[in-house]
Amino acid sequence: MDEEGTKNSGSQQSEQGRKVWILVDHSSREAALLPVANQLESRGLTVELVTITEVIGSVAREAIAGGAERLLRGLRVAARGKGGDEDLVGAIRRRQPDVLVVTEARYVRAIGVMENLTGVESLQVGLVSDFQVDPAWFNGQLHAFIVPDDLARAQIVDRGFDQDRVQIAGPALRPNFHDEVDGQKARKELGLDGDETVILVRGDGFDAASLEKLVFQCTLCEEKVRFIFHYDGDGATASTLRRAADQYGLPAAMFGRVKDLERYFAAVDGVLADQRDAYLPELLHSGVPTLLLGSGEADGNGAALEGQELVDYLDDLGQLGTRLDRFASPDRREELAEKLGEWDGLKRHEDLAEALAKAAKNAEKWRRPSRQKTAPEEDGQAEEKGEASAPAGPFESIGAPPSKSRGPSAATEKGDGKGPSQAPGEPRRDYSTLSRAEAKEQLAELILKERDLERRLKELERQQERWRGRLQLAREWNEEDLAEEAETILRGYVADADPLEDQLGDIRRQKEKLKQAARRGRGSAGVKGTTDGGGEEDRGSGMEERFRKMEIDSDLEGLKDRIRRELGE
Repeated sequence: MDEEGTKNSGSQQSEQGRKVWILVDHSSREAALLPVANQLESRGLTVELVTITEVIGSVAREAIAGGAERLLRGLRVAARGKGGDEDLVGAIRRRQPDVLVVTEARYVRAIGVMENLTGVESLQVGLVSDFQVDPAWFNGQLHAFIVPDDLARAQIVDRGFDQDRVQIAGPALRPNFHDEVDGQKARKELGLDGDETVILVRGDGFDAASLEKLVFQCTLCEEKVRFIFHYDGDGATASTLRRAADQYGLPAAMFGRVKDLERYFAAVDGVLADQRDAYLPELLHSGVPTLLLGSGEADGNGAALEGQELVDYLDDLGQLGTRLDRFASPDRREELAEKLGEWDGLKRHEDLAEALAKAAKNAEKWRRPSRQKTAPEEDGQAEEKGEASAPAGPFESIGAPPSKSRGPSAATEKGDGKGPSQAPGEPRRDYSTLSRAEAKEQLAELILKERDLERRLKELERQQERWRGRLQLAREWNEEDLAEEAETILRGYVADADPLEDQLGDIRRQKEKLKQAARRGRGSAGVKGTTDGGGEEDRGSGMEERFRKMEIDSDLEGLKDRIRRELGE
């Protein structure tokens, strides 16, 4: 008993007095890590949240060219509670932290040369908040990792790291999300109708071009949905939203920075967000059904979380209109909410302090190799002059309501104020022409994807027929082992075809939405397009190359003709 007590006492002593630096930047989750720092300090550790403030002038250009040491010398940092900033190298030499916790993968390479430059031996820990590990995390000399789940841990262990040094904890949660929120109460307080389907869009997570495309796609949603955009004090995002909503005739609402965003997450029925969204851990913890959007990335948070059935993920904004119909359905939202109920974000947050304390305790042991923007506005009052909240809640209404001739509305009429008015005498703007241009651009992309899926399905059907014939032949000859093998292969080809057929169906539905959007107000009759077949790629002699060029040119002309037919031109 005494021996065990002595052992525990020694472990505790090894934690106390350790200096831990948590390196963050202006885009990082400093507010979420502050409670973690306080927990560590209560255990006797000395913790500093150190903000990396800038990479200056020519140093930045040289760093891009590959100078990790130059990048490191150009970094300046500011510690919490201490005035002014100082150079990172000098600060480490003076204060000599025992543990350096890196929260951004882009700094790993530079931090990797820290020991050679300063002579200070620190344990370097990678604190990964993403669910798909960025390869940049392996560009330095990190000794240990803290990751959010088993899948991320497996990715690091596969790189040769000792699994004992890859702990599972986090990501950290912002303090105001620690307490449970009454969703129905918040909904009433925000003036949201209890019967309407409300989807919140995290607008500041998208660039301007993607945001405009997203607004356009929202007009294609056939479910009755009220869209509310959150721009979080970003004036450029707010301007883009006003312009796009007005341009495409989407009646919606938006709001800026608030101190109680957890109430908004609890009050809505679903959220659209970029897969790298800064509030992703809070969204998962809140249990709100979420559709994450990417830009063609095969890997990322979206794919990783969809694999765990925690979110829906779409890597092509051009198909959002069709996917929204499915996501907005009560059945799908209920499925996601049930799965999210098992995700305990608060426990993960609490485990983070324990994981960092363990790393500090093992600093000497783990140091041995384990493997061969513009700063945000201050508060929510940074609205443009002249803005006024809608009577139904703290939202600004944007976008002109569609005319009756535009068909089913993509948003409910309740709870929305009137959109931007048109000045007397101003010529009426032709929204349908703008929508038609957007639809035409996206239709070309969909047709190419449709043709690719059709070719792949045709090949799978050919293989299915081949193996059906072989199965029949084996049975006729009483070759049971061959029949069993043929049946297994046939089932595989059938299984491969099912998801492709689903994708093809989604693309064709999205095409119809785009064609309807393009024809609004023009009275065009629907014209069904035909499916162009693609010739096989020829390789070899000069003659074949000439034929190939002719086929490509012909194929492009065929695509242009098909787009015109699809749009009824």
